[in-house]
Amino acid sequence: MHDLAGREIVSDASLRVEEGEVLAIIGESGSGKTSVALGLLGFARPGMIISKGKILIDGKDILRSTPRELRNHRGNRVSLVPQNPTTSFSPRMRIGRQMAELLLAHGYAADVTLAMIRTALVSVGLPDSDAFLRRYPFELSGGQLQRVAIGMAFITNPRVIVMDEPTTGLDVSTQQTILALIRDLVRTSKASFVYVTHDLAVVNVVADRIAVMLHGKIVETGTRREIFSGPKHDYTRMLLDTIPELPDIRPASAATSEHHQFGEPAAASSAQTSLLEVQDLHIKYGAVEVVHGISFATRRGECMGLVGGSGSGKTTTGRCIAGLHTQARGRVLFDGTPLAFGLARRRREDLSALQIVFQNPDRSLNPRESVLNAIGRAAALAGGRGRVSIKAEVTRLLDRVRLPQRVLSLYPADLSGGERQRVAIARALAMKPRLLICDEITSALDVSVQAAVIDLLMDLKRDGLSMLFITHNLPLVAEMAESIIIMKNGAITESGATERVLTAPRDSYTRMLLEAAPRVDRQPMPIPAL
Repeated sequence: MHDLAGREIVSDASLRVEEGEVLAIIGESGSGKTSVALGLLGFARPGMIISKGKILIDGKDILRSTPRELRNHRGNRVSLVPQNPTTSFSPRMRIGRQMAELLLAHGYAADVTLAMIRTALVSVGLPDSDAFLRRYPFELSGGQLQRVAIGMAFITNPRVIVMDEPTTGLDVSTQQTILALIRDLVRTSKASFVYVTHDLAVVNVVADRIAVMLHGKIVETGTRREIFSGPKHDYTRMLLDTIPELPDIRPASAATSEHHQFGEPAAASSAQTSLLEVQDLHIKYGAVEVVHGISFATRRGECMGLVGGSGSGKTTTGRCIAGLHTQARGRVLFDGTPLAFGLARRRREDLSALQIVFQNPDRSLNPRESVLNAIGRAAALAGGRGRVSIKAEVTRLLDRVRLPQRVLSLYPADLSGGERQRVAIARALAMKPRLLICDEITSALDVSVQAAVIDLLMDLKRDGLSMLFITHNLPLVAEMAESIIIMKNGAITESGATERVLTAPRDSYTRMLLEAAPRVDRQPMPIPAL
């Protein structure tokens, strides 16, 4: 596979997937794993061509198909479960209509489509009622929408199913549900599965065999046990070594039964040591209250993890503290001074001192603005003077987030996902903040890039920067945070020192989250007898 300039993107990649088998393709961003997977649909991304090779499905080379044959091939013999279903569904079409459109496009008669749709929804654990079919995508949760996408991938009984990061961005309980669903469908289907992901803990749950890709080449293949227990390639070992791990959970009987007063601050910090204090915070969306009177405090130089499932209120809490949500009551104190709800009502020094980095830099960075201008505007607001001094400050910030000076003239589209996230962090740092709110900033990053971003955040914390780390990734919280808050349905269910909460949870919901988190089993392979 080449780009239009003749540069090789994927080189001599050969794979074989048996019927009923799950092959996971793993590697960093830019390794070529998604390009290989999409090639199974006879598809190359814009600016790329499949230059040579064969893709054989039941003995037929799909690269020799006519455009009409290729159109029938996609979604019929080979189907795709996309990474982000919210961008794959039309927001203006009801769920039932979009599922019917797929079937009609592949020649199914209109009188059988409704029955096929209902069967597909039941198979993925969703209601098959008329009311559900009339819903729009935005009326479903992320987990429900991903189930619809999986149901659509199976509905035509394809021979090959490609899954491109199907659980990225889902909280651990929803992820566990989707993974259990996938395992059940694998057992009952005769299809071959290609599972593209950077989440090695998920690979340990679903894959039979693994192919490791680096710079467009497959550098190692093997069974799941061979790869995790006895990797042969240095790159594979590096990937495994970067996986953050959860501590072991003590038996429920060993956990203390001491009652926890959820209304007290999560960290036992006085007003003299607290940088951020939240007191009896209630947040609404319209007439609906989504956060119900939570209280906690973050100390100077501390990282506090804010953890919970989708809809728990953790992101809404972070946005409200950052001034991006005004329908709230209660008190938010920053360094002892009350903060108003809403950016327009806050002092300029408060706006600079408290910054937020969002989950998706593709949305938070202007695609038409260079890296120099994006970070430079923030630096100017923070007090920079003159273009020469602004450029010097931006260069210093890029060095701090470990980006080379050459990216100054580049645009977001020219950068990888990890580089874009570092630019977003540098832009926040340009404001000289004292508290950084990180909202799921590593959820879409592969493990090595994620490790680099975490190393950066740890360096910033050692320099005295306080953080509120919003995530559903419990292993990262174990690595990053001194204290942790667990949220469910807009309330704090448990809080305390990270080590205590993760090893001896007092609340059943915390224990469920910990037990649902995928783990990597790296037991060494037995040495064969001579």
